[in-house]
Amino acid sequence: MVSAVWVALSALPLSAANIIDSIHQPGAGSFEVPDPGIVSYETFYPGDTDIDGWEVMEGSVDWVRSTVWNASQGAYSIDMNGTSAPGDPPSVGSIRTMISTTIGTAYRLTFDVSGYNGFGNTTNPKQLEVSVKAVDLLGDTAEISNTNHQFFATNSSSVTPLALTWETRVVTFTATQATTTVTFLSRTTNNHSGILLDNVSIEAVPEPATGLLAALAGGAALRRRRPVRKC
Repeated sequence: MVSAVWVALSALPLSAANIIDSIHQPGAGSFEVPDPGIVSYETFYPGDTDIDGWEVMEGSVDWVRSTVWNASQGAYSIDMNGTSAPGDPPSVGSIRTMISTTIGTAYRLTFDVSGYNGFGNTTNPKQLEVSVKAVDLLGDTAEISNTNHQFFATNSSSVTPLALTWETRVVTFTATQATTTVTFLSRTTNNHSGILLDNVSIEAVPEPATGLLAALAGGAALRRRRPVRKC
């Protein structure tokens, strides 16, 4: 009995697939597709959907190649403070992804953040707001989660590619509608050295195998039990 339960437990998936990659294509969560073949970076504005799986919502963001700084995953990352007109500070940008979800299911959102100090600007910490919203059949939204994340940039060199440190952040939420949006918004204003985003993943959290674990415990108890001998 114990062996059978152990086989069943070992067959459970250890991790779920990234829903962003599943809906679009592998690499969408880390901003790898389609490969634009840019030399350094390209700026996108509200309504742009060139980055597969993502839409720019406000301000502007830069799609940055690893020739400028090291990405957390793959060759590209996002500068949430996009390039503006010469002489103007970078604008505060936001991007959004939309996924299908199951009502009542828990999900784990993970993403990597970084930042850099450039152009003589060493403002710290860099700030990022993450908003998770449910979308009903009429298109109305209701906020599920809103969190703020900070990153302290420490790079001291301006020679590219910059060698940056990335940190992983985690947000958990439970879906209340069949469609959920996740929006990242820079809160680092008037800054030539903003916060960076990469390696975004959304996965369903596997439910605990309570029944199997109970069976395993019961099997172990049976093994420990000894028959009583009568004299």
